[in-house]
Amino acid sequence: MPSYVVYKGKVPGVYDDWEECRRQVHHFNGNRYKGYTTRAKAEARYARYLAGERRERRRNQMKTSLIAMMLIMMTTTLFYVMVV
Repeated sequence: MPSYVVYKGKVPGVYDDWEECRRQVHHFNGNRYKGYTTRAKAEARYARYLAGERRERRRNQMKTSLIAMMLIMMTTTLFYVMVV
């Protein structure tokens, strides 16, 4: 029995029924979904996808923190140069 993974849709997740999968992606701009031969394969692939999303989110947070830190340092340096 095939299972479906909705990666980008109204409610992402693993679905056993095509109609339910279709409801999640129908009229959803930029939808992403894929069918797998077994539920185990679908769940494993979705778990890997979520792990990759979490890694990407952490990477973006680190970039944002680095940029904020650089801006603070530049502002502090500029303030120090103007005062002295």
